[in-house]
Amino acid sequence: MKTIDSLREYIQTLEKQKLLLEIDTEVDCHLELGAVMKKSNDMKGPALLFNKLKGFPKGFRVLGSPVSAFYKPGLMYARLAVSMGLAPDTGVLEIIDKLSAIADLPPIKPVIVGESPCKENKLLGEDVDLSVLPAPLLHSGDGGDYLGTWPIVITKSADGKWVNWGMYRVMVHDKKTLGTPLIPTQHIGMHYATWKEINEPMPFAIAFGTDPLTPIIASMAIPPYVSEVDVVGGYREKPVELVKCETVDLSVPASSEIVIEGTVSMDDSRLEGPFTEYTGFLLKARKSWPVFNVSAITYRNNPIMPVVCTGEPVEDHLTMSVSLAAGALNLLRKAGLPVKGAFIPAVSALHLLVISVCKDRFSGTDEELVNAIAKTVWSDKVGTFTPKIMIVDDDIDITDLDAVVWSFSTRCHPGAGFHFFPDTTIVPLSPYLAPEEKKAAKTTNVVYDCTWSSKLAKEDIPVRATLEALWPAEVRSKLQNNWREYGFED
Repeated sequence: MKTIDSLREYIQTLEKQKLLLEIDTEVDCHLELGAVMKKSNDMKGPALLFNKLKGFPKGFRVLGSPVSAFYKPGLMYARLAVSMGLAPDTGVLEIIDKLSAIADLPPIKPVIVGESPCKENKLLGEDVDLSVLPAPLLHSGDGGDYLGTWPIVITKSADGKWVNWGMYRVMVHDKKTLGTPLIPTQHIGMHYATWKEINEPMPFAIAFGTDPLTPIIASMAIPPYVSEVDVVGGYREKPVELVKCETVDLSVPASSEIVIEGTVSMDDSRLEGPFTEYTGFLLKARKSWPVFNVSAITYRNNPIMPVVCTGEPVEDHLTMSVSLAAGALNLLRKAGLPVKGAFIPAVSALHLLVISVCKDRFSGTDEELVNAIAKTVWSDKVGTFTPKIMIVDDDIDITDLDAVVWSFSTRCHPGAGFHFFPDTTIVPLSPYLAPEEKKAAKTTNVVYDCTWSSKLAKEDIPVRATLEALWPAEVRSKLQNNWREYGFED
């Protein structure tokens, strides 16, 4: 498989596929950049390359909405497909199938190289100044400028045995410090706990503008103790090239446009947030998190910063809707459950997982199937993002929202079809959560069983009113042959 090796190659590919718009008008990173991206996302527009940023030297650029939805029929997931080395018109269920198998591919360890363009400019020690980088204030309610909306945050456990590449938001405090939530149930929080035990600052590195596949893998629910860099290498069928950091014992992708290094404090914390999140709401809560002290900034000449403008769907969390569905599909298949497909509608902001099942391949009761699916999904990190599951029959196209809503409306029993699972672990960003639920990161999840009851005999199951089911083949053939003659267009 021919995957793309750098952000610049990705931009060139998007341009060739007519999936990119270059903006040469000067744009202000203070709110204007976010507003342009938001309006474009609402229209399902192309990726945006901002070539002139107010207050920054010529050559500093921003790639906005690198993997968001596209409006043309059959191309909604085109940027995600291209990021994975696939054709732009690859169907979303095929993308999900490929991602569902990614963690099971033979891992390939990275290699260290000596040189990289990301070292062309270096700011070390007292010369560190985060204001040289375009950190936009995306939404007027945000608590500060967010440098990291599409970054790779690299940390490792204190024993050095587990390296994590994760996707976390990163806010600028001042010229030398940053902040990000260190949620204990996330891998970065687990790493921080190991450094806390020995009371030593945790080293970190943040890489911006890597090859397009890496952020996608970093945003997936890869299991603990599995290093994402090995997974990226396995998918690309070649080792990822890394370069060593300047001031900490970590390595970053050699393809990076910009790298920030430093250590996370054990005793200094500052308020982070609020931030307008992927849920589509400005979450007004602020919280103190440990300070990220920056010891080095390196970047390419004429660097390109990828930026995502989170908010009401659909935006770049389209990618996470696909990767989380892929993770769920992988878990369900490994559990031996009769699952045909899994899909998270982009408009659900990761909150609804739709699963199609082949019930004739399951020998248990309806409730046993519901419980097995719920246990499999919600016992894994994948499930912490998806508090609602809808199970539908295998005749439903799970990518068609009309079909999904129709199935929910006509097949889900208002009593027997609702199954509640209290005290389930979740990511505490859902806007409907009560304060105590957010603090505990636990709530009640639900499964909607929208399949025909197994108590129904086959002959009692209603027949779908489709052409294939209710019109004979000769009539359908005549219909097809005479369609244009009737006056219709193909």
